[in-house]
Amino acid sequence: MSPLAPRAALGRARTWWQESVIPRLKRVTWSRRRTVIAGAAGLAIVVGGASVAWAGGADPSSYRTATASTGAIEEELDLIGTIESANRRDASFGVGGEVSAVNVSLGDTVEAGDVLATLDTIDLEEAVEAAEERVASAEEALASDLEAQSSATEEDDEDTSSETTTSTASAPSGAGDSSADPALEAAVRDVQNAQEQLLALIEAASESLTAAEATVTDATELCQPFLDAELEGADDSEAAPAADAVSGEESEFAAADDEAEESDEESEPLTLEAVQELLVTCQEAITGVADAQAVTQAAQEAVAAAMTELDAAITALQDAVAASTTTSSTPSDTSSGSSTTSTSTASASGGGTSSVPSAADIVADYAAIEVAEANVLIAEQSLAAAELTAPIDGTVALVAFEVGDTVDANSTTAVITILGDDGYLIETTVTLAEVQKVAVGQVAEVTISSSGEHYPATVSAVGFVNVATDSATPSYAITISIDAGDAVLLNGAAAQVAVSVATADGVVVIPISALHRSDAGDTVSVLDGGELVTVPVEVGAIGTDLVEIISGIAVGDEVVIADLTAATEEATAETTGLADLGGTTEETGAEFGGTPPDFGGGPPAGAGGR
Repeated sequence: MSPLAPRAALGRARTWWQESVIPRLKRVTWSRRRTVIAGAAGLAIVVGGASVAWAGGADPSSYRTATASTGAIEEELDLIGTIESANRRDASFGVGGEVSAVNVSLGDTVEAGDVLATLDTIDLEEAVEAAEERVASAEEALASDLEAQSSATEEDDEDTSSETTTSTASAPSGAGDSSADPALEAAVRDVQNAQEQLLALIEAASESLTAAEATVTDATELCQPFLDAELEGADDSEAAPAADAVSGEESEFAAADDEAEESDEESEPLTLEAVQELLVTCQEAITGVADAQAVTQAAQEAVAAAMTELDAAITALQDAVAASTTTSSTPSDTSSGSSTTSTSTASASGGGTSSVPSAADIVADYAAIEVAEANVLIAEQSLAAAELTAPIDGTVALVAFEVGDTVDANSTTAVITILGDDGYLIETTVTLAEVQKVAVGQVAEVTISSSGEHYPATVSAVGFVNVATDSATPSYAITISIDAGDAVLLNGAAAQVAVSVATADGVVVIPISALHRSDAGDTVSVLDGGELVTVPVEVGAIGTDLVEIISGIAVGDEVVIADLTAATEEATAETTGLADLGGTTEETGAEFGGTPPDFGGGPPAGAGGR
């Protein structure tokens, strides 16, 4: 035999052992599975809420039990969140510019109205002056057009002779003179009266338009609660948008609702009577809008009529000027200057009409003044916004710019943050099952994670609208208000919250381990006269160790905490996956089956039995 044969045979033996024997050894059941029979009959079955027990008696020693009793219980809901100031404001400049002064620093205490910082105001002051100059220019343009209408002449008309121009220009200036032409004098007064009437009506129309816009704003605010209202007891399929209950002008308020910023705190569902009251208030507000719009329309129609009257008065004055010029010409002038007179008359009564400002020009001049005055107001507000003031009393928590920085208007980064003095809160979310237990006013305890300090708290708001982006796992926002006293808490600090959602005293309680919960309902196993009975129960508050039983269990009932036989079952080696070794063999030390390898003329030396 080759000297290498024993070594090769030993290698084949090791391979057979590792591939065939060891995998089967891992499945050996070292202790026999025992079938536990608790009685002579079958399992207890709950059918239609009734309990059917074993026909034979259960062995009490096979169960760990407890006795239902009366006691006190508190159910707590454990949540996590971060600390926030109840009133935090980020103050930023309302206008852009260069920071010229910063008056506060981190940790300073401020009061509402204190100046926190200022911008360089040179450019802003110049903007105010320029806006005021534009107002003066617009007022001069109006005065010039009014004067041109009442004179009804065209002094710079190149087609009009100097003699005729002098004659027509002097006509209106002598309107107050007793020697003036009475017809011309009356025509000038008609133009001036029509001008005054038009200006008064323009002002009234402007005021009515402003009032109508304010009415729309007020109506939007009054209708918003109705548009946001949720009817108590209505599900999503039944709750049509509240805006569907309004029509006509009301639709614009529904559109405004879509653009409105959503509130952080959701309103509670309302009764039908409360929603109807909100609807009545909204409809009254909309009626007010319609009335204001009718007034505005009437005022605008009055302006249009006054414009027509003014244009007619201007035309009449031009005709009067033309007639006065014709009658004042001498016979000698007529023979030698007929061409000149004809040209002047045509200018006054016909061709010159286009150069005299019309009533539309007066309306445009008035509008230009209003725009210029509005620009002055904007410039003055911008100048005032160069001073950044504290919006609330509190403590400076952040200064995000310094002198020399250029900031944008209403920046979200170049801010001074003020933390108010009115406490702290935690905003977090709860599940659908949990939100049904949470209510405003419930007491809670907040524990700061970093320090372990505890503070009393209260549930101050509960949302009823799903805020989760995943509809499969709905969640609802709640707000916890913290009573920190004089303590200063850090914004952003992590905290645990324990909300007391239910308390009960003198109620039936059992150990929580005796309660079995499933989609089919809650049950408790009870030993009744030696029989094991499964009893459906109604659960109340659930504490850490105990659970309240509202119905199904009475004081003194013996409830099963654990099935000791079930524990013995699980103590077998089944959980390790050791079972059914060696085909159907049930003896310890199983047949391994298979054919051992050929060791090449017998096992290697030293491999024989002892």
